[in-house]
Amino acid sequence: MKRLGWLLAFVSVPVFADQVFLKDAGSIEGRIVEQTATTVSVDVGGGVVGVPMDRVERIQKGRCALDEYEDRARKLAPTDAAGWKKLGRYANDQGLSTQAQEAYKKVLKIAPNDAEANGALGLVNLDGRWVTEAESYRARGYVEYQGEWMTPAQAQVLQTEAANDQARRDAEQRARDAETAAREADARAEEAEERAKEAERAQTYYDPLYYGGWGYGVTSWPAAPVSTPKFATASQIRLKGATK
Repeated sequence: MKRLGWLLAFVSVPVFADQVFLKDAGSIEGRIVEQTATTVSVDVGGGVVGVPMDRVERIQKGRCALDEYEDRARKLAPTDAAGWKKLGRYANDQGLSTQAQEAYKKVLKIAPNDAEANGALGLVNLDGRWVTEAESYRARGYVEYQGEWMTPAQAQVLQTEAANDQARRDAEQRARDAETAAREADARAEEAEERAKEAERAQTYYDPLYYGGWGYGVTSWPAAPVSTPKFATASQIRLKGATK
């Protein structure tokens, strides 16, 4: 039992609360503010969560920290700064951030310079005035760069380093692009050379000076026609001899 008590001391959600157990594991704790045949709405302190009933396995009713907060708030007088401050701490401990801010704002209406309330609302003291953290930094000459507050000189150094890094990356990218373009140009040149060789081989195959079926030897193609020799008749031979 001692161990259980130690564990509960560090639980940030209310121990006793309405719990909506979901079919796909997990649950939502808070106060059920509305339940219909199709939806159940749970106030978790920082807002209302709606859950379709077809995802709900079961609902367990109970008293939650939000109920306790509201009960305590109803009992406090508007001028009870200590009481509202204590209630703000309780709300923070229970994870009720919206209610905590509400309580601390009540404190500031009574005691505008209360350090705890101002700090809880994110304000800082600057020359006796409570201002936001951003206003405090700007008033002291700081600038915000990439989500951090720093002096203008520090921001300038970081900006210069960022610009140099970007220039380096750009140069490296240009070098990679040039290398890629050179490889593509070489590939195109090799392809063009191969096409030229193929065209040359095709031309040689059909050249008149070479015919693959017969080999080299003819000086022109096709060769000049050869006349078929004619044989003289006997009468022509006698006539020729008589002439001599």
